[in-house]
Parts: sequence; C-alpha cells; structure tokens
Amino acid sequence: MKIELDLERHCIETGLKRRNDSAIFRYFKADAEKNDLEAEMALLEQALRAFDFQLLRSRWPALSGGSGHRVILIRDADGEPRLIFENTVIIPPANLI
Repeated sequence: MKIELDLERHCIETGLKRRNDSAIFRYFKADAEKNDLEAEMALLEQALRAFDFQLLRSRWPALSGGSGHRVILIRDADGEPRLIFENTVIIPPANLI
C-alpha cells in the first residue's frame, strides 16, 4: 500500500494525523471499500506510533511542511512503515536505510 501525503500546509505529523482522520471518516460513510480503508488506517496508525516526528522535522526540513515535496508512506515487505521522498527512504524512528 502506498499513501501520498500532502505537506503543502502541514508538517509530516499533522499530515499523517489528518489523513488518518479522513480515513476514519470515510470508513464510517463507506459501503464497499472497508478492507482498503482498514489497511490504510492500520498503516497510518503504525507510522504515527513508530516515527519520531521532532527528529524527522529537524533532519529533513522539507517534512516540516510548506514544501511541494511528494512524500509517500509505504509498508515494506516486513510490515514496517517507510517514508519516501526525494529518492530518500526513512525508517522509524528517523533513520536512512
């Protein structure tokens, strides 16, 4: 699963929280795609618990928001969350692969 995050007006932490809130809202309104939404919410919640957001923002200022960078949240083959942007892969808490 890949989740694109909008950091145009928000930092990485707020972007993840808002995307999770949106998924929860869509889950309770949805008729069909509940399995997809459950997987999305699980990945978002896992990322919110795993990443050190203060460290992410200090190491990569683009994750502080206000940037047009494309940031993708994925789950790797081991089931761990990863952030990808600018050809950079970040693993929790805030390290490069």
